[in-house]
Amino acid sequence: MCRSVAGLLSLAVLALWVTSISCIEDCPCEKPTLCHPLSARKRHPVQLFAFHSAGKDWKHYDWSKITTVVISIIYDAELLCHAHAHNARVVAEVAIGKDDLFNRRARSWIGKKLNAIQERYLDGVHLRFDSGLDAAFSAKLPSLFQDIKTRFKKRIPGSQISFYTPWICNTSTTVCSDLVSASKYADYVHVISFDVQLHMWTDCFAKADAPYQQTLTGISSYIKNGVNSKKMILTVPWFGYDYTCNRFIEAGRCEIEKNAFEGAPCSNSGTPKLLYKEIMELLPKSMSGRIWDDDLKAPFFVYKKGKAFHEVWYDDPESISLRTTFLKKFQLGGIGMLNADFANYSSDPIAAMKTEEMWNALCPP
Repeated sequence: MCRSVAGLLSLAVLALWVTSISCIEDCPCEKPTLCHPLSARKRHPVQLFAFHSAGKDWKHYDWSKITTVVISIIYDAELLCHAHAHNARVVAEVAIGKDDLFNRRARSWIGKKLNAIQERYLDGVHLRFDSGLDAAFSAKLPSLFQDIKTRFKKRIPGSQISFYTPWICNTSTTVCSDLVSASKYADYVHVISFDVQLHMWTDCFAKADAPYQQTLTGISSYIKNGVNSKKMILTVPWFGYDYTCNRFIEAGRCEIEKNAFEGAPCSNSGTPKLLYKEIMELLPKSMSGRIWDDDLKAPFFVYKKGKAFHEVWYDDPESISLRTTFLKKFQLGGIGMLNADFANYSSDPIAAMKTEEMWNALCPP
């Protein structure tokens, strides 16, 4: 799949976590009933997926809104019990590479992952593609997901299956139709509504990573090609990009170094990411303050480090609120964020207010 924040996480640790889990003989929760996977009847009209990588910040999440937590690396029994007590599912994120589909033991990993997930009392699996989505790879996805659905639903009734897709369903290749076919066997399809600037085709300037119009176009492309809108999860970024300007003309005109990527003359593939909490710490020190781009409908600011000008483009409550209107407009299944632990959950009152605003932005009135 297209590059995401999840790519920052250690795949080696993830593989170790998934393959080395030993059986839990006793329920780790105070109430044994909290180890039961949630029933298929425990569905919500609008889903809210909270992606979580590590740490204990989950204790401060807004559990009145969460329906599913996706854990990337660290299994936390306390998190599982807490989530189930709030009628929220916990699913494991698992990477799929080409070796999982093309080697002689292809698909043997499904049983291993299923055993690990069941032994941890988890509620399902969320899959991401770490080898890119070329035609040969995507062609195997529909049958793969059919197999996953059959085995997971039989072993863990009510279990939940989801996967990532790029921000747009590109009909110039067969990948789009393969993803649409695979979606029939999944409960939810997470449309990554960012990393639009992975391919910069027109110019080499710093820009919003999740421009409003492209987000709209991307969501529409999947629906037009046959994905059930009620299965679609709009996934928004709780992070931004810190661009170094090769030439700074004015705010909003930060020319960056050319970085060719997959045919595009420029890309933000090598641009450092900043978590939302890091952005909020840097913003007051900027030379420009927050600037709103009305065309891209996203905020940015300018700061200087040494002799170099920098532009930081990110998403905040205003830009996210504009995009959550798509939930009603297209009757989407829900929304998610990468990652819930990228916000600041300290005792600082200003930080707490900003974090609360980010959570509230995910739920349109």
